[in-house]
Amino acid sequence: MNRCAKRVLSALMGLGLSAATLLGTAVSAMGAGWPTEEFTAGPMPAWFSPLQYRFEYVRRSIPLTNVLTTGLLVLHEGQLGYEKYFYGWDAQSPQAMFSVTKSVVSALVGIAVKEGKIEGVHQKVIEFFPDAVIIDARKRDMTIEHLLTMRSGLPGDTDRQDLRWWEAEDTGLAAFETPLLAAPGEVFSYSSGPSMQTLACLVSRAVGRNLFDYAKEKLFGPLGMRSVRWDAARDGANYGGFGLFMTPRDMLRFGYLYLNGGRWDGQQILPEGWVAQSVPRGLADQNGGGYGYLFRAVGSGNADAYQAQGQFGQFIDILPAQMAVIVRTGCPGPVVYTAVQALNFIEHSMGVKLHGLKSLFELQGVPLAYLAKEHMKLLS
Repeated sequence: MNRCAKRVLSALMGLGLSAATLLGTAVSAMGAGWPTEEFTAGPMPAWFSPLQYRFEYVRRSIPLTNVLTTGLLVLHEGQLGYEKYFYGWDAQSPQAMFSVTKSVVSALVGIAVKEGKIEGVHQKVIEFFPDAVIIDARKRDMTIEHLLTMRSGLPGDTDRQDLRWWEAEDTGLAAFETPLLAAPGEVFSYSSGPSMQTLACLVSRAVGRNLFDYAKEKLFGPLGMRSVRWDAARDGANYGGFGLFMTPRDMLRFGYLYLNGGRWDGQQILPEGWVAQSVPRGLADQNGGGYGYLFRAVGSGNADAYQAQGQFGQFIDILPAQMAVIVRTGCPGPVVYTAVQALNFIEHSMGVKLHGLKSLFELQGVPLAYLAKEHMKLLS
């Protein structure tokens, strides 16, 4: 960005307007264009440390050691300032997103709100599942915002879970019918299972379409995200808590949409104000960090920085103050993969239940059989 553009942006921010809100103006000023088709190369920002970002998650991953960084990219002021891949991965390699999937579902909720398919985040979940059998009356109070903020009252990943929804004929309905462990809005309980499957299927019911088909038309297509695939359950419903695959460059595109306040090349993809509503604010996650609508705060010293985060260090860091998006991708190394395979064999072949050990390896609430299958893809 030239000096004049920076001064104008600084003055506007001094009036109380956020960088995310103003970045659409900044993009045209810097002349980088929109990366719908191709990215514009630029210099690596002076504040960016490739070594720090490459090894930060690995350092924090103990006891899940042997986690590998497979890609690292930074988009700064609309330009691709750094891009490097490791261990044989490249720009064309789709990577498992794990819980980054959740943040994409959050965006699709916003798009459905923009289109009037969903009235708003305070709409009751029961309105989308009128066929549900309600045993606990508290469930009637559950709202979409409860699902977006992991406060639905449904079991979380650290709770003993009933996984019958996984094989149900209607996974969304079965997930919503899962017994509550708390009243909606009462406690934070991170969930990749019933809560997220309920939300994903809720959006699908609201728009009357398969969720992936809807996402391709309304989100992935306009942004040029052409590498994406999305795994589905046996009923054809896409998983809400995991299951997305995409290239790191498509991850950058998703983050850049949020950096620009939900706008893309003159089109308002997300509702006005949705990004500001979605970012971490007063709510806290299980570790005391900021949590928003399926986005986490970034512990980088930047008060307005936030991220989409997935297992094994899949990150889309959105840094409004730096006008940057950082993507880091990773995969399990042989130690993690071997442990998952061993536990899967013991439980399913020998009939031994490993509830204690499984809590360590059933990452993101995903059954071991799914993890073993996906890890084989990652390491093949």
